[in-house]
Amino acid sequence: MQPGRGKEEHLPKSLGNQPVVVIGGGIGGLVSALELACAGLEVIVVEKEQNLGGKIRQINCAGHGVDSGPTVFTMRWVFDGIFANAGSQLEDMLKIEPLKILARHAWSKSERLDLFANRDESAKAIEDFAGAAEARRFIEFCEQTRKLYRALEKPYMLSQRPSMMGMMSDLGPTGSKALYEIGLFNDLWKSLGRYFKDPRLHQLFGRYATYCGSSPFQAPATLMLIADVEMQGVWAVQGGMIAITQALTDLARAKGVRFICGVNCDEILQRNRKVSGVRLSNGETIQTQAVIFNGDAMALQTGLLGEANRHASPITQTTRSLSAITWSMYAKPHGFPLIRHNVFFDSDYDSEFTDIFYRKRLPQKPTVYICAQDQTDHHLSHPDGERLLCLVNAPATGDHQQPTLSEIESCQEKSLSLL
Repeated sequence: MQPGRGKEEHLPKSLGNQPVVVIGGGIGGLVSALELACAGLEVIVVEKEQNLGGKIRQINCAGHGVDSGPTVFTMRWVFDGIFANAGSQLEDMLKIEPLKILARHAWSKSERLDLFANRDESAKAIEDFAGAAEARRFIEFCEQTRKLYRALEKPYMLSQRPSMMGMMSDLGPTGSKALYEIGLFNDLWKSLGRYFKDPRLHQLFGRYATYCGSSPFQAPATLMLIADVEMQGVWAVQGGMIAITQALTDLARAKGVRFICGVNCDEILQRNRKVSGVRLSNGETIQTQAVIFNGDAMALQTGLLGEANRHASPITQTTRSLSAITWSMYAKPHGFPLIRHNVFFDSDYDSEFTDIFYRKRLPQKPTVYICAQDQTDHHLSHPDGERLLCLVNAPATGDHQQPTLSEIESCQEKSLSLL
């Protein structure tokens, strides 16, 4: 939901005295609730967990809260709009620090590359790392991703309900040219090959496909615009990403949103093929004519919220995006100068995605991401230890084929061996 727009577009014309019920208290649900409350509507959020935030969560490790979900804060302007629409300012609710170094990447002990928020600093680092020709191609890549972002911002990212027809209509000659230039019908990996001849850089920028749970060998070339999104700014949030959840919750409560946590929604009720209420696991029924479901669409399609709701969401493809295995810890790392965001690559990149998407197994040669949450741009020594989240991509089969303990231990051993 774009801040301040489209809040009532798909609601019944008359809600009477009934609230809008939001199922799922993740970030999407919280923002939806806040936006609707700002429009003067009564809103109830139902969340099955005791804590709000969805994927955003912290795990206590040796008395320290470790962010163990999303860790990268970008597109600040979206949150600026959300807070402003609620009569507040982001700076009043959150303490954030812009990062000069977007991420530190390593392939071996002697192969290390930092990408910066400043394009010219990144180009200089790439020149030192891979030569002047690669640096020139990086500049060309940045110019192309900027054009691509501008072309897709209005017709796709800012659209309430983007469609192919609507997007093509809004693109115009300039936007259409930008899509043509990147190779619209190519996968990301193929299009990146036009810019980067050094396999390490090809690998690094192919990593953006994993932001949406995909493989660079299957994802569309348009995902290269994520490089431009990151260069617009990455921030570190004081108190962790959970501070975003708390700020949105506080604003929503102030606007009158009611939260029911630790209670599952068992069924979305219908009468005459229209929503009439929700039935909760505690036996309570809430009468409503409008429900926002902030959850996996497959839960609707498989009838988990009632047989009558199977067709409430369009049937999606059955191929799932990738999942992950994470390790949250308070530890004493040594031997590598960690900054906030760090990525460690194996040389055989194709193998990782073949394992995940085709063999449906944990990767034998994983890429390892580490978020060092007590670091920013400059590595600082923490003799007593620091908060770390380590992540390895994995197939999304955990609901029906859990990896065995030995498989997880093997993956951990391979990950630590790479580090």
